[in-house]
Amino acid sequence: MSDLRTALLEELREIAARPVPDFDPALADDFAATGRRLPYEVQYFARRRHLAALAITGEAAALSSLIKDVCQERSWALPAHWGEDFDPRTCVDLFACETAQTLAEILRLREDVEGAEQVEAEIRERVLDPFFESEFPLWWELRISNWTAVCAGAAGLAALALGYDTDVIRGRVLPALQSYLFSFGPDGGCVEGVYYWIYGFGYFTYFAEAWREATGEDLLEGNEAIAAFPARAQLYPGSFATFGDTDADPVLPAGLLTRLQDRLGAEPPAADRPQTFAEDECARWAPLTRTLEWGRPLPEEVGPARTLLPEVGWFVERRQIGRRLWALAVKGGYNEEPHNHLDLGSFIIAVDGEQLLCDAGAGEYTAAYFGEERYEQVHPSAAWHSVPTVEGAAQQPGEDSRAELVDGPEGLEVYVDAYGDGALIRKFAWTDDGIALRDFGPELTEVFVSRIRPELEGDRAVWTGERGTLVLHGVNPDDAVVDSVDTADHRGTADRLWALRFGLPAEPSRLRFELL
Repeated sequence: MSDLRTALLEELREIAARPVPDFDPALADDFAATGRRLPYEVQYFARRRHLAALAITGEAAALSSLIKDVCQERSWALPAHWGEDFDPRTCVDLFACETAQTLAEILRLREDVEGAEQVEAEIRERVLDPFFESEFPLWWELRISNWTAVCAGAAGLAALALGYDTDVIRGRVLPALQSYLFSFGPDGGCVEGVYYWIYGFGYFTYFAEAWREATGEDLLEGNEAIAAFPARAQLYPGSFATFGDTDADPVLPAGLLTRLQDRLGAEPPAADRPQTFAEDECARWAPLTRTLEWGRPLPEEVGPARTLLPEVGWFVERRQIGRRLWALAVKGGYNEEPHNHLDLGSFIIAVDGEQLLCDAGAGEYTAAYFGEERYEQVHPSAAWHSVPTVEGAAQQPGEDSRAELVDGPEGLEVYVDAYGDGALIRKFAWTDDGIALRDFGPELTEVFVSRIRPELEGDRAVWTGERGTLVLHGVNPDDAVVDSVDTADHRGTADRLWALRFGLPAEPSRLRFELL
């Protein structure tokens, strides 16, 4: 723990010693003009990162000056979340609530902040009053997603830090957090993936522990299955199944994960590197400070395991083959989940954390990405997931498009009803040297997606990665084609995907993936 804490503090001192990042308020209008979020958000989070560093390691004058600048921002919410019918200044979104919590806890941590009364007034006027004094629930109080936990949890933490009456907090925050818990079934799986589990259940936990300290009530009790989710969705140390809008290697807050181990006995996932503050692109105060307070190093190794989460519709199996750890992950669920992609029946094959057949995860967040044309965007579309078309049709969005996973003695079976009149059955089974796949349905055209270009060799396709090689046997060479698309990932970095597509004959032979 001392090494983890020492390294984080040294990093924070280095950040605090740099000049305060530039901040151009006019970039807030860029989203409305172009639909792009990153130009404004990059500077917004750079400012939040500097704020956290100064609060923990910096001098009072520099900290007070930056807090004053933050209090003069037009809105603490991101422009992508501003609505046309309300004042951006009082827009209560994820980051407005996080900013309120950050400033409130800084005021409690540092008695040398200048103008503390005005800072507290800003917290109340921008976030806490619109939340606690609203006669009607805010939209995210009723929505079952990470928003519910983050907004309610962060606002509740701010209120606790400012000394609000616990009965006031109880009446508004606890019902919202209970709504959030309704997003989990008995298996504890998170439809939004590990990235958003860290975000949503993280803020639930941060508030729950502060609430326990203030009142003695334990909100964490009984949530052992939810706490176990990241370890069950792990492909390799630091690598996870990337279904929906998520990252393969999310930042793993050591404080959160070791706290859940201590409190609920949840096995923490393994990490491939120590956490740094720089890796959190949103520079979140709560994970940072709780890691400084609670954290210790995470495990470095993960072994073979087989997990089926039937309610959320995830299957993950890790197998040791020789010196390598191979993983198969398969996606069920339904096509109207939060951060949904058209991906029912899609799958990942990874070796030592490298996805040879991939799920691309989250693309760059833009207006179009969350608009009516969402499924025309590369990352959420059916065309760029490893799922076939059925009678020429791609998967359809909507709650009625569903897939059920059944783990039987001969392997995993996936029943997909998402193609209108057509249906698909997929069967996965491990063999001595690989994974067999059989697909059943009318007029299937197979699609296999990777960030590695496949090489065609007759009825074989070969994906050669840095950590292993995947060979698909059973390709139809008569109409096999390879195409690609250039896009951008969640951080705006160039992202190229490759797809192998070919039609299956009426009586398809078994496809077999050889693992080398």
